[in-house]
Amino acid sequence: MTLRMINPDIDNQSFFDMFLEPDLHLWTGNTVPINENETYELLCKYRDLNGLISWAIINNETQEFIGTYWIALEDENPKLISSEAQRIGKKYWRQGYTKEARILIYDFVFFQLFAEEIHAVAWKDNINSCKSMEYIGFSLIHTEKSLFSKRNQVLEKNHYILKKEIWIKRRQEILL
Repeated sequence: MTLRMINPDIDNQSFFDMFLEPDLHLWTGNTVPINENETYELLCKYRDLNGLISWAIINNETQEFIGTYWIALEDENPKLISSEAQRIGKKYWRQGYTKEARILIYDFVFFQLFAEEIHAVAWKDNINSCKSMEYIGFSLIHTEKSLFSKRNQVLEKNHYILKKEIWIKRRQEILL
C-alpha cells in the first residue's frame, strides 16, 4: 500500500464511486453524494484545508484507490496532539488495509511530526470502529451523550487516545 497526497483530478472518480456505498456513511456525518462535482469539491476541501494533512490510500499491486486518511495537528501546549479519521471503500473492509495505513500514518505522526498523542472518536454503537481502534492500541478515555444529527438521535460517543509510548509497544506486536 502507498499513501500519497490527495489529488482531486486523479482521485475524484474513485472517491465518488466509493462514496456511493450507503454503508460507508452509516456512522459519519457524510451522505451519499449527488454527483461527481460534490465529491470533487470535498476532495479539494480535504487537500486545501489549513492544518489538515490528507492522503489517498493506493493498492500497490493494482494501483486502485482504496480510501482516504486525514490527520490534523493541534498544539496543546506543551503537547502536540493529532486527531485522525479515514474512509476505506467497503470492498476493502476487514482485509488489513486500515491497519497497514495506520502503521504508516502513526509512525509519521509520532516519529516525524513528534506528536505525543493521537485522539479519535467513534459512536459507541459503531462496534467495528471501536474494536479496530482498541486493537491498534487506543484507550477509551470517556464517553459522552451527543446528538447524531443525521439520525436526529442522542447517542453515546466514545473518545479515544493513543499515546506514543503505547504505539511503540503495540506496533511491535502488530508487526509480528
